[in-house]
Amino acid sequence: MRHIHLPVFKAAIIAEERGCSDTVAGWRVDFPASLFPAGILWPANALLIFVLAAALRHLPLGRLRSNEFMHVYFAACVVLLLLWNTRVGVLPALNFHLLGVTAITLMFGWAYAVFAVLLVCAGTLINQGGGWEGLGLNVLVVGCVPVLLTQALLRFAQRRLPHNFFVYIYINGFLAAGLSTLAVGLVGALLVLMADGRSSEWLSYQYYPFFPLIFFSEAFVNGMIMTALVALRPRWVSSFDDNLYINNK
Repeated sequence: MRHIHLPVFKAAIIAEERGCSDTVAGWRVDFPASLFPAGILWPANALLIFVLAAALRHLPLGRLRSNEFMHVYFAACVVLLLLWNTRVGVLPALNFHLLGVTAITLMFGWAYAVFAVLLVCAGTLINQGGGWEGLGLNVLVVGCVPVLLTQALLRFAQRRLPHNFFVYIYINGFLAAGLSTLAVGLVGALLVLMADGRSSEWLSYQYYPFFPLIFFSEAFVNGMIMTALVALRPRWVSSFDDNLYINNK
């Protein structure tokens, strides 16, 4: 088999073998802090503070008074935590796992989705016992990127496309999820290239070929989840309105 040396991941591979703080009992963040320089980590943390402030301003706090909402929201966070820690990886810093962020965004809105991702990343880091300087990078890439893309497609569909049940499911459920996971993969690859410009050949050989697979798997899972929710529990989906998508037809 062809072998391509990837120097930037040497420390990660050693850490994986020794079981250091970035990997404990199989729970790990997508972008371990040990792989990236402070010039990437701390600007990401600063940007995360601004994102959280904006999300807090748009957070409908009144929904927290609903017991049903609280139960569904924190149950979804637990499911997301388990989903993110069930993964396969070509190397410790490049993992493939279902995101589920599109479903979270459509269910609770973008502001609650950002805080859900924050809770999941924090829970993973607590389990690992370290690496907090990488929190911002992980939340921004694995959380905020798909949240932003999902919200943008939702707004586009609401303003430019027919208000139809199937448009909602296929555009906001299937397509948004698939594009979101591709965006996360591309941003992750860009970060690797920023850390080590010699990684491009290895990425093209071992990483990019998996993109079609993760696109369809993410799209299928999120699309099926949203189809089931709007059919059985539409009140759990804040972005779906029966009067707009069904009753008006």
